[in-house]
Amino acid sequence: LDKIGRIGGEEFMVLLPGTDATLAHEIAERIRIEIESSPLYNNEKPHILTVSIGTATVLEDDTLESTMVRADKALFTAKKEGRNRVIMAS
Repeated sequence: LDKIGRIGGEEFMVLLPGTDATLAHEIAERIRIEIESSPLYNNEKPHILTVSIGTATVLEDDTLESTMVRADKALFTAKKEGRNRVIMAS
Protein backbone atom coordinates (compact mmCIF):
# COMPACT_ATOMS: atom_id res chain seq x y z
CA LEU A 1 0.00 0.00 0.00
CA ASP A 2 2.95 2.36 0.53
CA LYS A 3 3.80 4.62 -2.39
CA ILE A 4 6.81 6.76 -3.29
CA GLY A 5 7.11 9.30 -6.07
CA ARG A 6 9.02 12.34 -7.18
CA ILE A 7 7.00 15.52 -6.76
CA GLY A 8 9.49 17.93 -8.30
CA GLY A 9 13.15 18.82 -8.39
CA GLU A 10 14.89 16.88 -5.66
CA GLU A 11 11.72 16.32 -3.62
CA PHE A 12 10.01 12.99 -3.14
CA MET A 13 6.88 12.00 -1.26
CA VAL A 14 6.27 8.74 0.55
CA LEU A 15 2.69 7.84 1.42
CA LEU A 16 2.32 5.40 4.31
CA PRO A 17 -1.40 4.68 4.73
CA GLY A 18 -2.40 3.58 8.22
CA THR A 19 0.89 4.76 9.74
CA ASP A 20 0.86 6.98 12.82
CA ALA A 21 3.24 9.90 13.40
CA THR A 22 5.63 7.91 15.58
CA LEU A 23 6.07 5.09 13.08
CA ALA A 24 6.33 7.54 10.17
CA HIS A 25 9.15 9.33 12.00
CA GLU A 26 10.92 6.00 12.66
CA ILE A 27 10.66 5.03 8.98
CA ALA A 28 11.93 8.44 7.86
CA GLU A 29 14.85 8.19 10.28
CA ARG A 30 15.75 4.72 8.95
CA ILE A 31 15.71 6.11 5.40
CA ARG A 32 17.92 9.04 6.47
CA ILE A 33 20.44 6.74 8.17
CA GLU A 34 20.53 4.30 5.25
CA ILE A 35 21.20 7.09 2.74
CA GLU A 36 23.93 8.61 4.92
CA SER A 37 25.65 5.26 5.44
CA SER A 38 25.59 4.22 1.75
CA PRO A 39 28.20 6.30 -0.11
CA LEU A 40 28.24 6.52 -3.88
CA TYR A 41 31.59 5.90 -5.53
CA ASN A 42 33.02 7.82 -8.46
CA ASN A 43 36.52 6.80 -9.53
CA GLU A 44 36.80 4.94 -6.22
CA LYS A 45 36.17 8.19 -4.31
CA PRO A 46 33.24 7.95 -1.87
CA HIS A 47 30.56 10.64 -1.90
CA ILE A 48 28.44 10.79 1.23
CA LEU A 49 24.81 11.72 0.63
CA THR A 50 22.44 13.15 3.19
CA VAL A 51 18.72 13.78 3.21
CA SER A 52 16.44 16.19 5.00
CA ILE A 53 12.93 14.92 5.65
CA GLY A 54 9.70 16.57 6.75
CA THR A 55 6.89 14.31 7.92
CA ALA A 56 3.20 15.03 8.39
CA THR A 57 0.23 12.89 9.26
CA VAL A 58 -3.27 13.52 7.97
CA LEU A 59 -5.34 15.42 10.51
CA GLU A 60 -9.11 15.28 10.81
CA ASP A 61 -9.93 18.12 8.38
CA ASP A 62 -6.84 17.73 6.17
CA THR A 63 -6.73 17.38 2.44
CA LEU A 64 -3.77 15.91 0.60
CA GLU A 65 -2.71 19.46 -0.27
CA SER A 66 -2.86 20.77 3.31
CA THR A 67 -0.92 17.73 4.55
CA MET A 68 1.71 18.30 1.86
CA VAL A 69 2.01 21.97 2.87
CA ARG A 70 2.70 20.98 6.49
CA ALA A 71 5.23 18.35 5.39
CA ASP A 72 6.94 20.93 3.16
CA LYS A 73 7.20 23.38 6.08
CA ALA A 74 8.74 20.63 8.20
CA LEU A 75 11.21 19.89 5.38
CA PHE A 76 12.16 23.59 5.22
CA THR A 77 12.74 23.53 8.98
CA ALA A 78 14.96 20.43 8.64
CA LYS A 79 17.07 22.24 6.05
CA LYS A 80 17.18 25.44 8.08
CA GLU A 81 18.26 23.59 11.25
CA GLY A 82 21.33 22.07 9.61
CA ARG A 83 20.09 19.44 7.15
CA ASN A 84 20.38 15.65 7.38
CA ARG A 85 17.54 15.34 9.89
CA VAL A 86 13.88 14.40 10.20
CA ILE A 87 11.37 17.00 11.39
CA MET A 88 7.75 16.19 12.20
CA ALA A 89 5.11 18.75 11.17
CA SER A 90 3.04 20.28 13.93
